Amino acid sequence: MKLFSRFISTIFMPLFMPTYSVALLFVYTYFSYVYAGHFLAIIVPTILFTFLIPGTLIYVMERIGIISDLSLPHRSDRFAPYAVTVLSFAFLIYYYFRLGLPTWFLLMIGSSIVTMLIATVITLWWKISAHMFGVAGLIGGVMAVCYFVEKTNPSYLFMLLFIIAGMVGTSRIKLKRHTPAQVYAGFVLGFTVSFIGVWIGS
Repeated sequence: MKLFSRFISTIFMPLFMPTYSVALLFVYTYFSYVYAGHFLAIIVPTILFTFLIPGTLIYVMERIGIISDLSLPHRSDRFAPYAVTVLSFAFLIYYYFRLGLPTWFLLMIGSSIVTMLIATVITLWWKISAHMFGVAGLIGGVMAVCYFVEKTNPSYLFMLLFIIAGMVGTSRIKLKRHTPAQVYAGFVLGFTVSFIGVWIGS
């Protein structure tokens, strides 16, 4: 069970969520035809600025002793990684703005920054689940885009995403990385900020 939990925690780690979110837009939204010719121009910077750059910097932090472990087990480990991730996301949003992408899309990505800033404040006192606010941000963004942009209700997609969220939350608890309360709080934070962000942008 622990091996499966580690696998789930790895493939749905927070730094992967923006890439999954953007890739999904080419499946269930008008991005599949309006921006079909710009897929690489959209997805490659997403991977670069939300995974490769922050991931590399977090790895360097671990190697030089700024953080104790890549899994960020302690609250004190989270401040520097959150800071470099927020900065990297900000550069990505500026790139997307220059590319002329819609406001709801910019706010979907921007909601990740807001979520991390709120989580940083919470982390001063409590260890909220980053995995859960990551996957919940994806779900909140998908649902808001469907309701307010696409005017659709793909129930099977929603069911799949909630099943994934359940597996991620269970995995974090099984691995003793978080308590149930920290998992639930992470979900509420990520979902709420992302859903409202896209709603405002639409």
